[in-house]
Amino acid sequence: MDISYHETQDRLTSRIRAHKLFGNFDITDWIDDFLGHRPRVNVLDLGCGDGNHIDLYLRHVGDDGTVTGADRDEALINRAKARYLDVENLSLRVGSMDDALPFEDGAFDLCMVTFAVYNARDAEFTLRELHRVLDKNGELVMIGPTANNVAELYEFNEKVTGRKADEKTLRRSERIVNEFLPLALGMFGSVRAEVINSVLTFPNRDEFLRYFCSTLLYEEIAEREGHSLDDLKAYCPPSGAMPVSKEMVAVVATKSA
Repeated sequence: MDISYHETQDRLTSRIRAHKLFGNFDITDWIDDFLGHRPRVNVLDLGCGDGNHIDLYLRHVGDDGTVTGADRDEALINRAKARYLDVENLSLRVGSMDDALPFEDGAFDLCMVTFAVYNARDAEFTLRELHRVLDKNGELVMIGPTANNVAELYEFNEKVTGRKADEKTLRRSERIVNEFLPLALGMFGSVRAEVINSVLTFPNRDEFLRYFCSTLLYEEIAEREGHSLDDLKAYCPPSGAMPVSKEMVAVVATKSA
């Protein structure tokens, strides 16, 4: 089953906005803390989107280090380039995790794949490529959802459509734990996983629906079935806050020396 997915710019932007406005926890803080645990020299941000975390990586590598960002969506890469004009130690390029990475063996001491790796067509192929481009003692960080992530959205979708999430959507939500973590345990010298709990609390149904309509769950079921915004509103309370759980997992794998 091919579950690869091409992100759209407007929906990615909408989800990032919601996390910044309504989340009780910003994954950027976790990444910033993690980056500070050891010196960073050459960082790869695979699935970088429009460069949401590039600032962090540039700050931690300093003027003597490099940051490389790659994403399969050319529009997102162009947007990232516009955000970081004249940054000499940053390279941004179009590239897919489903293809051989265009980098030499051992090119990076850190590879970050944040909310992206679960879209890979072949988990083992992508993981082996990431292992290859890491230097000895280099670290790979994969961050993504757990099976408990956005349970409220699955319940809402089922109320609207009468259908549970399809196999592709459910598999994505479980891939880091069920596929990438076991593969990493057999490929890297040491591996640890950390569950990160957070909640999005939407102040009203309009903000809840704005977020819901930016998700792959909506795109693959309710949108395809032609449900209008008014259809969706009928299944929401007219007022009051609407919380959505955002359970994530961070897998940190270190390459053997």
